[in-house]
Amino acid sequence: MHLPLYLPFTFIAVFLMPLTLQGAPFVPKDDAVIATSNTKLKASLSVEEIKNLLDNSQFSGQSERLQGVLKTHLVKLYQENPTSEVSYLYARILQKEHLFEQTINIAKEAIDDDPNHVNSHLLLANIFMTQGRFEAATKHCISLIGLVSTLTASTCVLDIQSQHKNVQQSYQSLLKIVDNKETNLATKHVLSEMSYRMGHYKKALSHINHIKLSNMPVSLVVLWADIQLRLNNSEHIINSLSALIDDNTNLEDALLLRLAIAEKDLKTHGQKWQKMMAERVSLREIRQDTFHASDLAKYYINIQPNPDKALYWANINWQQAKMSMDQQLLKDAQAMPRGKL
Repeated sequence: MHLPLYLPFTFIAVFLMPLTLQGAPFVPKDDAVIATSNTKLKASLSVEEIKNLLDNSQFSGQSERLQGVLKTHLVKLYQENPTSEVSYLYARILQKEHLFEQTINIAKEAIDDDPNHVNSHLLLANIFMTQGRFEAATKHCISLIGLVSTLTASTCVLDIQSQHKNVQQSYQSLLKIVDNKETNLATKHVLSEMSYRMGHYKKALSHINHIKLSNMPVSLVVLWADIQLRLNNSEHIINSLSALIDDNTNLEDALLLRLAIAEKDLKTHGQKWQKMMAERVSLREIRQDTFHASDLAKYYINIQPNPDKALYWANINWQQAKMSMDQQLLKDAQAMPRGKL
């Protein structure tokens, strides 16, 4: 289960876990969008059309473009006819803005209306795991038993256990369940992320390397890039990520950040991505954009070292997300050398 998220759903670029069946990465509020939007949609959208657009918003270059218009439609639908599916979709939009308590309340409404609403259980497991509320998260995974495949329910439980118990044990248990059989994208993502946390970078890549980047949600692309950075494949990152979308101004912060880190590592590619990321960071800081706290902390650790700013943003991220990677980010910021007083 990883932001997604992104990741994911540690906040790698504050992106959420991927186990949600229609998981989507985090995007900022409509009035905080930096990338330009040319979205033109009809005035009225069906629930199915909204769901399809929301699913599409998880891919590179799409998350910020669609957030505002989807929220507008979902607010109206939720006010008029809050079915379990509408409530769930609206909760996903709120989740993207890190309005977690509202998300929890509305997702619970969906479950009150339909106790077997799978995606609402997954969404709540996602959020509670992100908040470090592991017992509550596990309860929603257990609620899935009999509603989804054994693999999906097991991935849900073991991902949570890996965050606060033994990641090696959780990984081996999930591998045993998979047993070399073809599996879904969410489980591959979780296996890869577990391997990454254990420092097994080639193994982490092997779980996802056969998937086209264009078919990955942003949270998984971010994980792919982080693995490539660990394997010193910066050239590959620049060539691959820069080709993902035509308009690079629409790149999500997390992807732009990885391009900037790779560019700095190479030292032979100029400063195109570093300059773009510096401009993005400046705007985020002016707006005190806590949604991107993880990205900002990583920027001040990896690109423009600044111990005070890195720790500031890592602490803000820790207030929002309490998974193992968030804890490691805080440790990295704390470990930065500081001048003597």
